[in-house]
Amino acid sequence: MHPVLLVTPWFNVYSYGFLLAVGYTVAIILTCYKAKKNSLDPGAIFDLMLMQLVVGVLGSRLLFVLEYVPQKLLTIDFLAFEQGGLTFYGSVITGFIFDLLYLKFRGFPFWKSMDAIGFGLGPGIAVARIGCFLNGCCYGIACSPSIGFQFRGSGPGYYHATQIYESILCLVAFAIIFWFGKKRQTHYGQTFLGFISLYAFFRFFIEFIRAENPVFLFGMTLSQVLSIVFITASIIVWKYNLKIKELEIMPEMKAVSLEEIK
Repeated sequence: MHPVLLVTPWFNVYSYGFLLAVGYTVAIILTCYKAKKNSLDPGAIFDLMLMQLVVGVLGSRLLFVLEYVPQKLLTIDFLAFEQGGLTFYGSVITGFIFDLLYLKFRGFPFWKSMDAIGFGLGPGIAVARIGCFLNGCCYGIACSPSIGFQFRGSGPGYYHATQIYESILCLVAFAIIFWFGKKRQTHYGQTFLGFISLYAFFRFFIEFIRAENPVFLFGMTLSQVLSIVFITASIIVWKYNLKIKELEIMPEMKAVSLEEIK
């Protein structure tokens, strides 16, 4: 593993932090591209993404610490991001709440904006998870040397590279929602909800081979429980949004009689 990419007399460049920044940059670029496609102001969405970065990182760190190392909650180690330790679901929860409040305050169309954000999530997470791989965190359970890797802190032996699995599956999810947006999308919100559902589905199964994941409820980890919650909530909201005519991307034109024209 390569937790430190560059060492200088003045500072070190950590692979985790560097690739997290690169991943978020990729997400911003794709989000602004989608925002422009959705007739939104890319500059305003860019501002939103910059503010969301702080909220999301703190939220993902908070959820990780609460799940794994609650003793760090009130110490300076809470901010030791170079050590790794961010849970994506924490970012989703805090980011969604922030976006809801911010977009409502600015008067932006919520689901159209969230579609732009959802469009950039997959590739962004895929790049960030490579940072986890190089850092040697978030690895899986022991496996055959033919498919496994050795990670710092994991002890002797070979372990599943669950970080790489998640990177690949995030790109698969991105490809699916990209195709869906081209061929099947009928309402705003489907891109965001679709990605969240796909990510939650993939994450649920990846958790079975993640190492050192504490059981949270009914024999499942916290991330598995949240995966079920997110999938269920996404399906409910998806069906609800289908009933809202204002969210239709291409509303059907009603026939108008000659009498009505006159």
